[in-house]
Amino acid sequence: MPSNSKNIAELLNTDSTIATADIADGAINNAKVATNAAIVTSKISGLTAAIDGGLGRLENEVGLLNVNRLVDNSAVIDDFVKGFSDAFTDETGVNTGSNSNLLYNNTTDTYAATNNLNVTQLGADTTLWQGNKANWVFGFSNSDSNALGIESSESSFGGNARTTVRMVNPTSRASVTTSGGDFLKMRSNNTSNISGGIGLVHVDYASHIPGDTTGNYWGAGIFSSSSNHWFNGDPVTAGVKAAMLWFSSSNVYAYNLKGTSSSAVGISAGSSGTEITLGLDSNNKLYAKLNGTLNTTLNNHWASGTNNKAIDGNFYIIATGTGEGHNLDLDFLKTELKVDAGQADNAILASTFQSQARTATSAPTTVRLVLLGKEEATQTLNTDTVFSISRNNGSNFSAVTMAESGTYNSSGVKIYTGTVDVSSQPSGTQIVLKITSTLNKRFTIHGYSLLYK
Repeated sequence: MPSNSKNIAELLNTDSTIATADIADGAINNAKVATNAAIVTSKISGLTAAIDGGLGRLENEVGLLNVNRLVDNSAVIDDFVKGFSDAFTDETGVNTGSNSNLLYNNTTDTYAATNNLNVTQLGADTTLWQGNKANWVFGFSNSDSNALGIESSESSFGGNARTTVRMVNPTSRASVTTSGGDFLKMRSNNTSNISGGIGLVHVDYASHIPGDTTGNYWGAGIFSSSSNHWFNGDPVTAGVKAAMLWFSSSNVYAYNLKGTSSSAVGISAGSSGTEITLGLDSNNKLYAKLNGTLNTTLNNHWASGTNNKAIDGNFYIIATGTGEGHNLDLDFLKTELKVDAGQADNAILASTFQSQARTATSAPTTVRLVLLGKEEATQTLNTDTVFSISRNNGSNFSAVTMAESGTYNSSGVKIYTGTVDVSSQPSGTQIVLKITSTLNKRFTIHGYSLLYK
């Protein structure tokens, strides 16, 4: 027996505790510990970290494996016993109604914040227009081989018939910005027998735009000096606020009310033709740029010509054709409008992504998030882009501290992982993921897995 050791009887008679020095080195081994000793893990240094680290790595691999499986099989969201995964093969599993400023890309199967400029190809979508649409072709294959063109159908006309259509929904003046800005772009498809116009009409004067019946309404019943062309009376007397760009063969003209037009300005057509940009200036007057340069002839007419009017509120975009063997034929017609008037044109808007709730078998206390994503701008993770989990259908959220855990591919997509304790939330089994990114801090989401316990 070692000189520093004592027998049990001696210790019981003289000591209340057993000191380290009283136990021989190596005396306690596995065989000496009872199977029912119930030693708590906190008494074993590093055990908790070791177990969590090992299981955590395994959970990360399981989550990543599930995302990859969905990608490889072009499958939709997948539920498993203790979690679910989504690789965005479509928008199943995404709460699109709770998303904001977020664009789904069905080519790359990703979600990312939108630019402040929202581009809409007006000429490609018949549902955006109302009026005598039977006399128009929307979305024909243009000179760029894109189905973006808009054309009035001259074969439908006879005699003095003309045709006008307008947008179903008015354009918000605020989306153009109150200080002025470009918002409408177009290009002529050809210069053969083209005759027609693109105009703006203040919403308060929509009653002066011809309706569903084709009639003798040259210039949409607003931009002609002839009373037999007017729709619902004299536009000047009524105070109609409107302006129009008129195409005639290889020229364009600025028109104000009752047929007052500028001099001709030459343009070219086709895929390399003149791109025309219309905008509203700080005085709410229409202006035009040809290939990005302000045109004095057109702009001066709209600014100070006879019967010139300010477009100082929301407005309808109209398209009108002359008929009688001519047609309006545009290569494309599109709006570029600000989503948030308070932000710069090139801003990346703050965004929110939210999943639909998935049902867990029981209320989880811990949730692990394994996510594939890409930081598109220099940012502070967990500050500029924040990841949160709810277990009660989105009523309460707890932020997950995410960390980069590896590179997923050569395109810069990374693997991010993190775990969050959700036990402080009201009990529930409806699991929701939310991701928010601040202004100009775009984070592209490629897929994710949630695992809970």
